[in-house]
Amino acid sequence: MEQTKEFALTLDDRPGTLAKVTDAIGKAGINIEGFCAVPSGKEGKGTFRVVTKDPANTRKALEAAGFKVQDERDAAIIDVEDRPGTVAQIFRRLAQNELNIGPTYSITQNRVVISADDFSKLRETLQELAPARRM
Repeated sequence: MEQTKEFALTLDDRPGTLAKVTDAIGKAGINIEGFCAVPSGKEGKGTFRVVTKDPANTRKALEAAGFKVQDERDAAIIDVEDRPGTVAQIFRRLAQNELNIGPTYSITQNRVVISADDFSKLRETLQELAPARRM
């Protein structure tokens, strides 16, 4: 398990906005590990969530480009097997430990980003699962 920060931004839902926000990160020499972009359907806005290996400089790059980080939260990046039921097994275990997960999405190279209100409990649960997932 790798611990990182996930940033959430509220963006205008119009052509070119995702290009501008991802360009700001790329121009800073930072590789995006994963992202999720969801239009809200309200007031022409949407939410962009992003994780990188360099959270501090990612935040700086976003702010320097005029974007406001709305939320920053701890997140776990875990390797998962590419087989049916893998994420269901992980989510069942999190539920058994009474963890209410936050934004969660798959990213490159068979990895999943998971956040939770209680990050230390999330980390403990994922570490318990590590041998079963062959980390």
